[in-house]
Amino acid sequence: MSRSLFARMLVVYLLIILVTFLLLGGVLFETLKTQYLDSQMNMMVAEAQEINQWGEAYFFGQISEDDFLERLYQKAKEDGTVIWLVSRQAGRVNMIADPLGKSDIELEFSSESIQEFWQQTQQGRICKSVSNVDKSFRGTVMSVAIPLEAAGRITGTIVIHKEVDAVGVGLSAIFRQIFMLLMGSVAFAFALVFVLSRYIVRPIKDISRGATELSRGNLDWRVKPTTQDEIGELAESFNKMAEELKIQDGLRNTFIANVSHELRTPLASVQGFIQGMLDRAIEEGDRDKYLEIVLGETKRMNMLISDLLSLAKIESGKFPIEYSEFDINELLRRCLLMFEHRIEEKQLNVSIRLSDERHAVWADEDRISQVITNLVDNAVKFTPNGGKLSVWTDLIGNKVHIHIADTGVGIPSEDQPFIFERFFKVDKSHSKTTPGTGIGLSIVKRIIAQHGEKIYFQSEEGKGTTFTFTLTCAFPEKTRVK
Repeated sequence: MSRSLFARMLVVYLLIILVTFLLLGGVLFETLKTQYLDSQMNMMVAEAQEINQWGEAYFFGQISEDDFLERLYQKAKEDGTVIWLVSRQAGRVNMIADPLGKSDIELEFSSESIQEFWQQTQQGRICKSVSNVDKSFRGTVMSVAIPLEAAGRITGTIVIHKEVDAVGVGLSAIFRQIFMLLMGSVAFAFALVFVLSRYIVRPIKDISRGATELSRGNLDWRVKPTTQDEIGELAESFNKMAEELKIQDGLRNTFIANVSHELRTPLASVQGFIQGMLDRAIEEGDRDKYLEIVLGETKRMNMLISDLLSLAKIESGKFPIEYSEFDINELLRRCLLMFEHRIEEKQLNVSIRLSDERHAVWADEDRISQVITNLVDNAVKFTPNGGKLSVWTDLIGNKVHIHIADTGVGIPSEDQPFIFERFFKVDKSHSKTTPGTGIGLSIVKRIIAQHGEKIYFQSEEGKGTTFTFTLTCAFPEKTRVK
């Protein structure tokens, strides 16, 4: 048997439909059977009441005994029934009409069943039952008993029996009609299930094929949504994933090119200078100068490797956040002091505006220091000589907003959506005047996200950029949860 989703859905749906219809058919059949039997016994009661009228006419001498017996005989023959007349005095069967020989009971017969019929009717009640009375019939019979009345007095009991098998003939005809209706419904339901299953499975197959194409490297493959339901949403999500994978693949290729260039250039320089020293091509007096260049290039490579390791740790979840309470204003001052030499070299105008003397926040001080260092480093790096670097804080509710702004080159509008992406670098010239690999802002974004905070920016090409991130205030009375 096929193990496809279509086949399994089809089988499950059909089983549900069949079981439902079988249960429904069974309940309906039993209900109809009960109603049909009740209807038949009501008809038998009407027949017994007609017999009572004959009995009353016989009692007053309006018809003879032979005429009365003939009428009973013909009635029993026409209806396929057995008629008993039970005497009031003895509670015995004293008259039987059984032209078809359906029972074994003889005259003057008495039993618990007959006594039960007799006692019920003596109280003016109508008695109904479905059983095999005293096992005197070939099968189960319906029995009704009514009082035999004459001149306003109960003179006996009229009992009519009719085989249930005879009733079953009528029920079978009804059941055949119900069965045909049920089979038609099952066939119609099967057709609907078949169409519905294919309707559900087909887009899933398209998505499966798309996943296969993506696994083969075809990142341009897209699935066409054909529905507006959850499967359509799945197709849309698949297309978004494929688009994101394509973007990430492009960023990865760009990153590989960037990193290769960043490593190849200093390695080539280091190799050339060391080879020149070994070959005595560099004079003894110039060696210190070239050794300083070699040291600078190794520092660049070490910075690149450190950024790569930090990013790998953050993305693998092995970069735990160690929360503590610290003064964000003091941390900003310390971080700016680290750039004092570079700021003086570029003759930057620094503006520091802190809203309060102290802003206690609840975060990982080392990681936030890394965020500030990266943002200030970028601000200094991309701001021309004589530009301006601004740092200020705002307190809004229980959040401290930290702003770091520059008057540098700004970020082109086409690059702004990708500024926090891994491996992305705005400066695609790889010039040594703006060193970096495009990993710093990705690290910053992930550190802030790990804290559950926000970071955003505003930038205009040629006018500068302002980065803003938030931190939660630390309150001594607040229960801190890491």
